[in-house]
Amino acid sequence: MKTILNTLKISLVLFAVLAFTNSSKAVTITKTNGMGYTTTIESVVNNCNNTYTISLILTHNGCGGPNCKELSHLSIEAAPGTYSNISRTVLSGSFTYGSLAMGPNLGSDPFQGFKFDGTSNIGGGTAGSVRITYTITGPLQQQRVSAKAGTAGNIVTFTVADFTYVMTGNNTNCSQNNNPDADGDGCSDSEDSFPNDPARCNINVKTGTLAFEDLWPSKGDYDFNDMVVEYTFTSVTNAANKVIDIKSEFTVRAFGAGFRNGFGFQLPNAINQAHLSVTGMQLSGNIVSLGSNGLENGQSKPTFIAFDNNYSIMQHPGSGIGVNTTPGAPYVTPVTVTLNISVQPNTYTLADLGLNNFNPFIFVNQVRSHEVHLPNYAPTSLMNTNLFGTGDDASNINQGKYFVTDTNIPWAIQIPEEFDYPKEKVDIIQSHLKFKDWAESNGTLFQDWYKNLSGYRNANNIY
Repeated sequence: MKTILNTLKISLVLFAVLAFTNSSKAVTITKTNGMGYTTTIESVVNNCNNTYTISLILTHNGCGGPNCKELSHLSIEAAPGTYSNISRTVLSGSFTYGSLAMGPNLGSDPFQGFKFDGTSNIGGGTAGSVRITYTITGPLQQQRVSAKAGTAGNIVTFTVADFTYVMTGNNTNCSQNNNPDADGDGCSDSEDSFPNDPARCNINVKTGTLAFEDLWPSKGDYDFNDMVVEYTFTSVTNAANKVIDIKSEFTVRAFGAGFRNGFGFQLPNAINQAHLSVTGMQLSGNIVSLGSNGLENGQSKPTFIAFDNNYSIMQHPGSGIGVNTTPGAPYVTPVTVTLNISVQPNTYTLADLGLNNFNPFIFVNQVRSHEVHLPNYAPTSLMNTNLFGTGDDASNINQGKYFVTDTNIPWAIQIPEEFDYPKEKVDIIQSHLKFKDWAESNGTLFQDWYKNLSGYRNANNIY
């Protein structure tokens, strides 16, 4: 079994950092909000009565100037009616606040929960650290934390898996006496999704939607329906938090394109690819070269190809551009491609694999080297990098800047829920009215731009 000797840091989508320590120290998870702020899950204690006590620590490193503004409020997401016993302890500096707002609605924050409002003496050149402790009733839940400074939300997301990892790593789940372990795997029945299977303990689920423009490096019609894919990653881990297998489901909802495009994803860490295998790919040609374990050949990081031709996945209905993008054309039932990934036993945690930061992409019109990725996600080893800096693209490899225009407009987007995509040939800016502000602010404004909120969309332009 792999022993973690030193702190391992892995970048997430929002430049998050997960800090893992060895067994002689407390296990924590730290993520970077931005503007000098970080948030840490310090502890998670299962109280064995359907409640959990959680301690988070917000820290500011003391940076100043326009990029490190003073904190105006600190908000923590929680489902209405599930949070109580909120307290704060100043660990360093002189953090103060005006009021504790118990929500559930939090004004400008894109989530419900509670917040410390009117904060001061932290940020904007003043270092400090404050612990927030609270109780959650019911199961653990995904929680976002906003360190609002100026107009920036500075939001990080902690998943259920994050809280579970800290709790399990610090042995603060329920005692064996209060929670029997029927299968003897070290995972108490109250936490065990497989109470009669000693090889399995927890299920972790990650979902969302991806949408792509396939005319990169040119902007094209910018309707973000050239490929619309919903994804679900269902990962199973054992009592030691090691991944056993991953079921990856990709549901193709639409493609408003004449191109024959493929779709795949890459894991962010250069782990031993011989420790992985995958089945379930739908390949119709000779565009992709796979190894005996099903992963793509010639890659420095594990790369999985779900399909190589969207037109072989969903049949064109005979009218309209592509499938499910032209009003009046026959609707085609979405199709799901399922990849089953096996992982060498007792080798990798979810953080080791980096699944939360997976790197999805399409490759355009049967040209494997013509990839389109999410903004600032690096291409795979098979990408034709000569395409960078051509057309409307403003990528700069030396700066780690990829697949954006000079005003940060992307060619691919990822959102955590179902996406109401535009009609064929309708610019996304004309359907989702906050998209442009979100993109050009590098994601600091209108982080909920895709929501069906007042003033957020023109419904007539959405399919």
